Amino acid sequence: MKLNFLFTFLMTLALAGSAAAQQGAAPALQGTILDGTGLPGQAWTTLGNLSPTEHNNGYSQSYMEQSAAVFASNAGSVTLTPYVSLGLVLDTKGYAWNNKVEPRAGIKLNKLFRSGVVSLSSAYAYEDRFNSLSSSGFILYAQDWFGWQSVTNKANRFPGSSWAAIGNISPVEHGNIIGQAYVSQGMVAKRFSRTTLVPYGEATVTRDSKHFDWDNNAIFGAGIKAVFPRGGLYSELGAAYLHENRFDSDRSAGGLTLFMNASFGWNLLSRSMGR
Repeated sequence: MKLNFLFTFLMTLALAGSAAAQQGAAPALQGTILDGTGLPGQAWTTLGNLSPTEHNNGYSQSYMEQSAAVFASNAGSVTLTPYVSLGLVLDTKGYAWNNKVEPRAGIKLNKLFRSGVVSLSSAYAYEDRFNSLSSSGFILYAQDWFGWQSVTNKANRFPGSSWAAIGNISPVEHGNIIGQAYVSQGMVAKRFSRTTLVPYGEATVTRDSKHFDWDNNAIFGAGIKAVFPRGGLYSELGAAYLHENRFDSDRSAGGLTLFMNASFGWNLLSRSMGR
């Protein structure tokens, strides 16, 4: 069966800046614009030394999701999508919140906009923190993603994106409400035949209701990345200076980060396949 690659990913440092010092959810939807029918899916990974307060800690996060659009409104702006997913986080220092696997099975109600999507999700999740605890249970969360001036369009000069997520997203941290928000703005500096150079700035804020150190921080930064779009595959390689402040412990640090992001999207039964 020939795959139809319906998604364009604005894979920004949202993947890097948000996840290093907290345990929480995958960044919201990764810019996926969901189709009204079919079997849409996504996979992404990010690598780097991404938390200045966790000095010299190498970090990786990967996520894969397969969903099925079982309902769509006549205009296609509202969809209902059951899904299964698997998330994996690892680091080199063995911190409990950075070393875990989390499979989920649930359902999302999505409201699509021209430049993004808002979702309300519920799932049954199992979380195993390799170096400490494991637990399972139902989670409930809301998330959104919006992007503008995609770098894949050569007429665009100012690519950017934002996302937010809030909910009880960790079975291990039972009853802990975690909220995250992110924004990034870039500027195209130079286009080559297959690569685009993009200087950018970004900000991420994470808070929770139980005041865990890794769930309460702000990270601000600026850097430059090389973007490599290849059909359904979107990848980045870059460097940035990040400054992190952890609110409850009052720790702060800054430093250089090197990172790599890659993402891939698909739809196994898109509307165009039957035409």
